[in-house]
Amino acid sequence: MWPALTLILTLSGFHTQDANSEDTIRYSRVRSTDEYLIALVRDGYRRSPTFRTLVDALQDSNVIVLVQPGLCAGGRIRSCLVSVSGSARDRHIRIKIDPQHTIRDRLIAGIAHELQHAVEIAEDPNVTDAPSALKLYRRVAFGPCREGLSEECETTRALATEKAVLTDLFRRMTAGANSAWTAVL
Repeated sequence: MWPALTLILTLSGFHTQDANSEDTIRYSRVRSTDEYLIALVRDGYRRSPTFRTLVDALQDSNVIVLVQPGLCAGGRIRSCLVSVSGSARDRHIRIKIDPQHTIRDRLIAGIAHELQHAVEIAEDPNVTDAPSALKLYRRVAFGPCREGLSEECETTRALATEKAVLTDLFRRMTAGANSAWTAVL
């Protein structure tokens, strides 16, 4: 299924020209077939230096990330990394995000959280499938996953990234509001 899907995704990859900027944002390693999720990734890339760093790190890797809408843990959590496949040459990671779960900026931060997990995988060339991903997270995660009691794994880096992206987005939002308020005065 991946070859056909890759062709479709290549055609719908993230290539955008901001009307207010001469710079073209090009990244082909973080993809989606869902227009709303594409818009969230573009917005995160544009507004958050932390988000941009994640996408750029993936762009420099051999990992392709597919961001899809969907439920995680029966709707209990808003985002998750659901699969890892490939080889030492090319790896594919699929993440899900529930666009109904929360507001836009929190969705962007949730995507960043999962992209941080993708970066963690990209950093370890031995992770090419689900068992090797679980082995990695048994080593780098905390809590029940690290202890072998759960396959729901979490890392300090992903939580810190999510928080940093929310901070970036909030700063941009308040800076824009302050500029607008100053203009009114």
